[in-house]
Amino acid sequence: MKQTLSIVKAKQAWAEGRFLDCGRALYEPMQPHERVNWAADLLMFCMQYSPSLPVIDRVVELAKVPSDWRLAHAAFNEVRRITLVAEARDSAIDPALKSLLFVAENTAKVIYNASGEPAPFDADAGWELVPCVEHFLATIAVPAVTEGGVQLIFASV
Repeated sequence: MKQTLSIVKAKQAWAEGRFLDCGRALYEPMQPHERVNWAADLLMFCMQYSPSLPVIDRVVELAKVPSDWRLAHAAFNEVRRITLVAEARDSAIDPALKSLLFVAENTAKVIYNASGEPAPFDADAGWELVPCVEHFLATIAVPAVTEGGVQLIFASV
């Protein structure tokens, strides 16, 4: 019942454009392994529609092996370095790739937090995935892709 209520709240928040609230409603009831799977699924979905980078591929690979989740902090740092370069060279970077970097950053945070290692990222890192994916979908602006992405946001919970 709790998860059904959270999906109802999430869908209402999505419809109202409150994407962070949507992310919170979906993320909070999940167990750590569910959070990792959900985040990785969203990242892999987005990766289909943007140029890939080995550093982003690394985040996906880490999600597959729970004993490697502790390495996601370093993976976040690698993605963040590229994101900072992309932000500095705003017009020179493909907008979809730039948006994908934010999805990858938050996915790495979710993975690391699920590891239980010390010094976790902010607890709301998983909430941020929904606004990041929504931004990515808006950047792509292909109705079929957007519909598939929205379905995936709600499918894993």
